[in-house]
Amino acid sequence: MILYVMRHTEAVEGSDSLQDEWRYLTEKGRRSAEKMSATIAKNGPKPRLTLTSPLTRSVQTAEIAAGKACRKNVVVASELLLPGAGIDALVTHLKGCGDAKRVMLVGHEPQLGVLTATLLGRPGETIPLKKGSCVALKFDQDADDKPAAFLWYVAPGKKKITAFKRAFPGKNN
Repeated sequence: MILYVMRHTEAVEGSDSLQDEWRYLTEKGRRSAEKMSATIAKNGPKPRLTLTSPLTRSVQTAEIAAGKACRKNVVVASELLLPGAGIDALVTHLKGCGDAKRVMLVGHEPQLGVLTATLLGRPGETIPLKKGSCVALKFDQDADDKPAAFLWYVAPGKKKITAFKRAFPGKNN
């Protein structure tokens, strides 16, 4: 399976009158999501399933991304992608998506960074993702210790990076 792990784009700040779960994308965030989605679509097979955190900013990012994906893309909100949700349950869920060959996850930090590190066989680490960035992984649903291989990383306004060391300086292979 090709797994795209995308952090939501820029959202308005929370306040006393705007709870965290209702924070929505700024215009800059919407433009960034459009550009990143086009970049993802150009750089690999398009996702057919998009799993997103149910928080507004992630759902909006996922819907924009799905618009650039294949026509049969399905967007599903999942509590497994809520901030603070357990990584093990998310990995188990992904392993059960046997028919899905191309999946996109849209969510939050630090969960996505921990997930990425875990899938790359780096438990206990975090590989931080910038807002609106995406990392592509080749995910083997049958592997346990290191179920994924790094394919590429792209941050908003940057070119695709295909070398892990260049994408995440300071992290060893």
